[in-house]
Amino acid sequence: MGNITFKMFFLLTALLGYNFAMAQMGAPHTLRGESQVASVSLNWKSPAEAKTMQWHNDTPYNGVSGVSLNGEIPVLYIANRFDKDDLKEYKGSVIDAISFCNYSAVLEVSLLLYENDKVVREQKVNLENLKLKEMQTIKLDEPYTVRDDVELTVAAKFVHGTNLTFVGIMDRVPGVTGKGDLYSYDGKNWKNVVKGNFLVSAHIDIPAAGEPDGYNVYRGDTKVNTALLTEKTALLKDEPKGTYDYCVSAVYGDKEEKSFPLSLTNIPVEDARPIAVDVRAAVNGLNATLSWKSPILADKTLTWSNGEKGKAMGGTSGTVRKIWAVNAFSSDELASYADHKITAINVMLNSAVTEMRLVILENSKIVYSQQVSAEEIAALEVHKWAKMALTTPYVIDPSAELSYGYYVVHAADLFPGLLDSGPAISGACFISTSTAKPDFDTTAPSWTNIEAAANANWMLSADVEAQSEIKTPVVKDYTVYRDGVEVKSGITGLTYTEELAPGTYTYTVVANYVDGLSSKASASATATVELPAEYVRPTFTETDFDKGKLSLKWDVYTDLPMELKHYGEPKYKWGMTNDGKDVDLYVGAQFTKEELALYADYEITGVNLYLTDDVKELKVVLCSANKKILASKTATSIKTGEMFSVAFDEPVAVPVGSSIYVGYFVLFADGKEPIAADAGPRVTGGDMLSLDGTTWVAYSRIDAEFNSNFVVGAQVRLKGSQKAATTTLRKTAPVNNQMVPLESMSGRSFSDLKSATAFGVNGVVATRATDSKPAVKNFRVYCNGSLATETENPEYTATLNYGNYEYAVSAVYTNGWESALSDTYTVEYKQPNLAPAPYGLSGTLENKNLTLTWQSPEAANEMNYQDKTSGSKAIGLTRSSGVYGYFVIAYDADDLVDQVGKYITHIKYSLSDVYLQTSAIAVFYDRNLVYEQEVDVKTLVAGENVVRLDKPVVIPAGHEVCVGYYVSHINGVKPNMTDEGPAVDGKGNLITTDGTTWRTLKSMNKDLDYNWRISAVLQDADKQAVTRAEEPATTYNLYIDGTLLKEGIQATNYTVENAADGSYTVTAVVGGVETAASNAVIVGVPTGIDKVEDGSAKAYYDSQLQKVVLPEVGTAYIYSVSGTLIKQVMNVEFVDMSDLPAGVYVVRGVLTSGEQMIKVLK
Repeated sequence: MGNITFKMFFLLTALLGYNFAMAQMGAPHTLRGESQVASVSLNWKSPAEAKTMQWHNDTPYNGVSGVSLNGEIPVLYIANRFDKDDLKEYKGSVIDAISFCNYSAVLEVSLLLYENDKVVREQKVNLENLKLKEMQTIKLDEPYTVRDDVELTVAAKFVHGTNLTFVGIMDRVPGVTGKGDLYSYDGKNWKNVVKGNFLVSAHIDIPAAGEPDGYNVYRGDTKVNTALLTEKTALLKDEPKGTYDYCVSAVYGDKEEKSFPLSLTNIPVEDARPIAVDVRAAVNGLNATLSWKSPILADKTLTWSNGEKGKAMGGTSGTVRKIWAVNAFSSDELASYADHKITAINVMLNSAVTEMRLVILENSKIVYSQQVSAEEIAALEVHKWAKMALTTPYVIDPSAELSYGYYVVHAADLFPGLLDSGPAISGACFISTSTAKPDFDTTAPSWTNIEAAANANWMLSADVEAQSEIKTPVVKDYTVYRDGVEVKSGITGLTYTEELAPGTYTYTVVANYVDGLSSKASASATATVELPAEYVRPTFTETDFDKGKLSLKWDVYTDLPMELKHYGEPKYKWGMTNDGKDVDLYVGAQFTKEELALYADYEITGVNLYLTDDVKELKVVLCSANKKILASKTATSIKTGEMFSVAFDEPVAVPVGSSIYVGYFVLFADGKEPIAADAGPRVTGGDMLSLDGTTWVAYSRIDAEFNSNFVVGAQVRLKGSQKAATTTLRKTAPVNNQMVPLESMSGRSFSDLKSATAFGVNGVVATRATDSKPAVKNFRVYCNGSLATETENPEYTATLNYGNYEYAVSAVYTNGWESALSDTYTVEYKQPNLAPAPYGLSGTLENKNLTLTWQSPEAANEMNYQDKTSGSKAIGLTRSSGVYGYFVIAYDADDLVDQVGKYITHIKYSLSDVYLQTSAIAVFYDRNLVYEQEVDVKTLVAGENVVRLDKPVVIPAGHEVCVGYYVSHINGVKPNMTDEGPAVDGKGNLITTDGTTWRTLKSMNKDLDYNWRISAVLQDADKQAVTRAEEPATTYNLYIDGTLLKEGIQATNYTVENAADGSYTVTAVVGGVETAASNAVIVGVPTGIDKVEDGSAKAYYDSQLQKVVLPEVGTAYIYSVSGTLIKQVMNVEFVDMSDLPAGVYVVRGVLTSGEQMIKVLK
């Protein structure tokens, strides 16, 4: 019996041991990879690592912040998105947690999961004890099981103050566009940041696993590696042609656990075809033109240079300077160079160097370097090619990115890196000024593309030899793709043009070869098509605001373009010869009094023009018919290859009954062609030239074959517009980037112009036929960036509550296109800075009799730490470039338990000196700036200043609250006033200059043991009935719904007999000045409206701010008690009711989640 027991125990132990071993096994996960010309690169995560769904690399680098919509606290959403194919690996897995980078101390964080566009999980994060600047993982209350029939978005929502900038954190690698780089301000409309992936991840619940002995890689069922792999990467060369499933197994002894497979398609070297290069997009009106260059086919020389000498570049820092210069090629560009080797690098320098190395890099890592001897360096001649043979020829790997070039050290003020004459090949040539490491081949230079700085390529090439007989492929034609969809095939040229609606488009090109094979897609080019000029934005014709009443009127001047012009799109470049001397002349356009008649109410603000080449001097002019210069302005910034504007210092009224000349003076070198002309036909007045800017001649009178118009016009606007001219021009890509370059037009000798102007030749007046204009369907009115209403009438009225507003209007045309926004009309509606109100109004209703009780303003609840009985100190900070900062007092959540729900209505702060530049009052929640209100420094006094908040700020539960002020001033001023202490350190004496780094006054100097003279005045929330102790004031006025009910009350209580329904408030009259209104006591009886359920509605009415707050964005309808529709507002999260009179209303919210109704007694 004992033997049997022993055997059973042994068996049980063995089984338990087996189960324990199995529990430690796990499969590799997050397998990623690519196939490049028969080379497969793979990477994965160990079974012991957490399994996550993410596109980022876990490393914080940069950040973005939310925006404030409609004056609310800023909100930001960041997300990683996974499509159905991405989710196949995770199908059936359980997401049990979400991680995010908790970089800044924000107010709120919520974690969300979306299926398609629907939120299926939302969980608020408890921010206590979370570490800052680190990834934090939060367990989900309700885990989520992954499906592969939806699109899954993993998101984090942040609510934060306006003082925080690094909130949504991203990594440094290029964004996985549309997946890893998503952000939003409302959780619905997503944008792409492109420059990184946001740090938010979904954590997959899997059993814990130990580290394996190693890894095996499988192609299908075939193991590829011969020896066990210990790293979590693999590079497989010469993989067979075809599509295969690759997976990685974790090896535990004699057992293996395989990962989810990754499908890759391998193309053998012999089937790889080089891609089209230098793909660019240019836009002309609604036409997008794509251009490219032929693929690089195997040749004896590999280079981007055109061989013509141009400018030069050099190092920029240190007494001994250095540069790296390389030509870069992607593996797709080098597809025809398989089985080739580089035997020499050819260099042309611009100046002497003291040290030189030849370098070759694969995938940005140095794989070959060669020291150039001192003798070879001494033998180098500037501006001459030097062939430098490689000691060991380099065999080109067609699966790797290749860069070759040189590293040189040179003296200051020299520029050895010689460039060609350009234009640059996109993404082809790079420069670095990094210092080389002692172990040279371990240097990792930081590279910069030289295209933006130089628009040229290095004078640099490589000699290449084939190692076997090579058959060069032949291109048949090209196929163009727009946003991943084929739009045109069989293109035999190197350009493609199409007309598009306004928007941004991404193009790629595929090269097709005569052997039936095709290349991969080229590098992409982006084209942004802007709204044509005829889709005119509205112009405000009448703006009025008085005592809360706003009235806007506008018009769309579709027949009056905001530019006077005769020209069309640039087509030609034109110039003059002058026997080797510079050419100086005026180029312009004439507009007759008949053409200007409709512009009597307009003014000219500047000149629009287009230059095709560099010029030495440029000045815009406006000249009258009687040869008077009305305005001129020398251009300080000159652009070429695109439309640009030069504004006059002051606008000039369009003259009535007279013609004008609009143009520019230009100085350029003999033989250059910097002046742009259109395709014609010539319009009378469209081709004017002058020697002095006053006497003009039509160029067509000098050259009878000239049939174009010079590209120059005048900016115009209505007189008295709110802002300076901001005419929207149709951008044209720079000439050097044009897919169809501007054609040269033969010019005449400068002497011909001098002869013609001597006789005063001029043109005949003519007009150009007008095109049909698009029709306006309706208008959209925007307030503070959000849609306020859509209307067919060109006018808008509203009654505004106190606050700041920015209004703009767009026109929607019959084809659905929306114009640009009008100029902005700004309203700053400030509350009268009334003194604090009577405090603690409460009421008791008994048999329709309302008894009201209140206290005097002096009894109001104040938050402060100062000793009001002590003397005062003056404190000032110093700083090298002016002083600024927030000075606040702080109350933590425990201090405020009895104040939750009350409102901060006034902030008091004492100043010893009012010589200030700016000032404001401020409120922070948890060190997040949630309210800031500018204060006119002219109204400030030395001593105590009492400022009323335009919008009272509520005391929230569970949050620290800081109140105070902001000032900026020059050094030497000591405006900040304190008591004589001792300080309530960390609460009564806080300072921040940047809004994020906080100090105490005492920490700056232990002797500054004082509290700021700051107080916050509180007012009770509106309530039904709470009796307060009486305290007399001078006299009091009683109001119902804003209408005076009783004046001159002596006591601090009053009984209203047969009290009507409404909102009762009290003011105090102190020394003849009436204070602000107290909190309200509301008396209400049922209205009899059916189907209105106050108790269950999530929407609620905020009586202090006079708005109904909806639980989500929707459309709100406001009805009277009788059911009449009073107001409709779309796409809002709250409904402002401050413009409505007192009464009972029903608000109906139509939301995504359904409808809600709420009764409001105002």
